[in-house]
Amino acid sequence: MKCLVLGLFALTLLGCEASSGPDVGVTSTKTGTRVMVTNPKRRSIEYTLTALGSVESIHNPTISAETSGRIVSIEVSEGQSIASQQLLATIDGTLHSIEADKAAGELKRQRVLVENQQREVEHLQRLAKSQSVSKDQLDDEQSQLEMLSAMLEVARKQSQQALHLESKTKVTAPREGLIAKRHISRGDYVTPGQPLFDLVSVSKLQARLAFPEHHAARIHVGKHVRLESPASPATAAVGMVTSVNPRINPMSRALNVLVEFDNPGGWYPGASVDATMILERRHDALTIPLISVVRRDHGDAVFVVEGGHANQQPVKLGWREETWVEVLEGLEERDQVVTEGSALISDGSLLSITPKNSAR
Repeated sequence: MKCLVLGLFALTLLGCEASSGPDVGVTSTKTGTRVMVTNPKRRSIEYTLTALGSVESIHNPTISAETSGRIVSIEVSEGQSIASQQLLATIDGTLHSIEADKAAGELKRQRVLVENQQREVEHLQRLAKSQSVSKDQLDDEQSQLEMLSAMLEVARKQSQQALHLESKTKVTAPREGLIAKRHISRGDYVTPGQPLFDLVSVSKLQARLAFPEHHAARIHVGKHVRLESPASPATAAVGMVTSVNPRINPMSRALNVLVEFDNPGGWYPGASVDATMILERRHDALTIPLISVVRRDHGDAVFVVEGGHANQQPVKLGWREETWVEVLEGLEERDQVVTEGSALISDGSLLSITPKNSAR
């Protein structure tokens, strides 16, 4: 019995030694880096430039007195909207009315003198046919008629001048707009050239913008510009470049550009403006998520999935937005591009791919 127990113990030890050796037919597996992939996406994009600027009035004339006199009435106030030819103020026209009447009287007198002299010359011309008057006498009367005719023309011009000055006692608006400033008060005596009102037209405005000088070659007259102003956040405007200053500002190194636009409502000169200039539109640009791009010594690159491994692909990039970037060279629409996880892999890495996301 004792021998039987020892034999069983020996068999047990042999079994333990056999179980401690390698398992036959069992292989270890290697797991790839988990990444997300997507295909490049076609989209319409706009190449744009942004700039800051200010709104200006295209037409902002200063209305000045064209004749002298005392202001007897003022019909408008600052900030008031006015129409073209609307009465703004009246200058005392008493003296101008008297001068106009005097000029009209002188004109009438000269007309009578010319008419009388004309009849005299015609009478002498009839007598000259029968040789009843000398040629010298006829020549003298004709010369007198020419002189009186010239004086009549002077009287006519003087009458026109007097009437013109009398009309200028009514100060009217040369165009529609807003009264920005009033320089006079009732009772003031004004002289020709003295400012009376500052007028600004707001139906059509212009924005003065400053773009960085390195974009100067891409900015031309005719380019469209989107405009937004914090003074009127509910409205936006679209204008066109009408003027490009040929000189770069030596202090700011900026290019000054003027953009004309129709007032969308509620915009006034002096307001600040944010501008976006549309340089070019492309309707079939190839784009990928910006997160796909990795920076290498030789430039920008992305990882393309090939046979379950990462293949580093150099790319030439174009326009960038907040979440995506345009690809000019290096990719096709059918390529699977690594998005999330691209920073964790290198060329040739084994990949574990999750479902695709979109190139947003």
